[in-house]
Formats: sequence, structure tokens, C-alpha cells
Amino acid sequence: MRILVAGATGNLFGWLLSQSGRPRGWFGRLLVRGMNLGHSGLTLWGLSKVEISEQAKVLDIGCGGGRALERLASLASLGKVVGIDYSEDSVAVARKRNQKLIVSGRVEVLHGSVSAMPFSDATFDCVTAVETYYFWPDITADLAEIRRVLKPNGQLVIIAGMYLGSKFDKRNKRRISVGGMRCFSVQEFEDTLQDAGFLNVAVTVEPRKGWICVVSELGANDNKKQLATLEH
Repeated sequence: MRILVAGATGNLFGWLLSQSGRPRGWFGRLLVRGMNLGHSGLTLWGLSKVEISEQAKVLDIGCGGGRALERLASLASLGKVVGIDYSEDSVAVARKRNQKLIVSGRVEVLHGSVSAMPFSDATFDCVTAVETYYFWPDITADLAEIRRVLKPNGQLVIIAGMYLGSKFDKRNKRRISVGGMRCFSVQEFEDTLQDAGFLNVAVTVEPRKGWICVVSELGANDNKKQLATLEH
């Protein structure tokens, strides 16, 4: 009986984690609204570690319920913020929340995947990703796609509520195992991003909460032709 209960609990936990990766249905919409609140402290902390200019054009990958888009729009007050999410239900919630900003032309929310984004090369000054890299299909290819849409000197900001090597490792490793998620250590972040062409990588952790913010930058002469060569 204990085994059956444990199995049922594991299946439920796995389903909840899969909903976090791609919210769907009425529960998914409820979940992303909850994430707006639950991730707000992490998001504010992470964005405090990066400078975003007023004129910046910013892309938020995995925008979820859209609360981070509001914050980014307040930072890039003379620029443009675009959110993209793999979940159509997340897109619907984010559009509703940011309706006024969308009407004013300051925010746009699109349905799409990090693996194949509908943007021209060198479009964005900054790309953010809050609590999403865990679920990216192919981290190497997806970072190449992010690099493609970033301008030279562009920044990628990854903000996450867990990393390997924190005091919450036991909890985090269970989530990773059950949810089929990706989770990096500080060293793995540095190595992976540098291998992807992000020359400058700065990592900040909040050990009491197990949070991590990784700010990586492309060089001023980032070579898109070299990137295309590497991809092929």
C-alpha cells in the first residue's frame, strides 16, 4: 500500500512539474497566475543584478503569466519588451495582464519556442529567462538561437530558483529526477555559456534561498558567420 501511495504521489509531482514547463488547460492558467506572485521576489532580485537601458529592446523567454514583462517594461521605459512562451495558455494570461502595455505598443506577447524564434538576427539588446532554462529542449542549440537574436554586446540573463551545489540539493535533485529537468551548478553555467560564445559570464547566488542569477554578454564584435559555421 505504501508503494502504491508513493507511486501516485510521484506521478502527481511529475505532472505538476510538467505543467510548470508547459502550462495547459484551466489548471495551467491558474498555475501561471500563481507563478506571477510566487516568482516575483526571485525576478526582482535577479533583475537587480543587471543594467537594462531605457531604450533597450528586451526579449523574455518563457514569459509565463507576464508579470516579469511589466517589470522589464518599467526598466526599458523608452524601448520595447517582447515575451515568448511555448504554452498558448501562458500567452493568453500574459496578454490579458499586459493589455494596456500591448495596446500602447510597449509590449508584445507571442507564442513560440526558444528553439526557433520568429525574430531577425541581432534584434535584441537583452534576453531574459526566469525559471525556464530547466525545460529547454536542447541547451546548446537553444543558446545558439538566443545568440542569433542578440545584438553584439547583448546580454543574456538567466534567473533561477535552484542550482546544483546549494544547500537545497536534496530537494532540487528530486525535482530534476521526477520532472526530467535540467539544473546546472555555477561551474556548469560558466562552462556552458562560454562554450556557446558568451565571453563574459557573471554568476551571483543567494545561498539562503538557493537562487542564482547568471548574466552573460556577447563581445562587441560577435561573429555571426562563425556561429553559422559552428551550427553546420
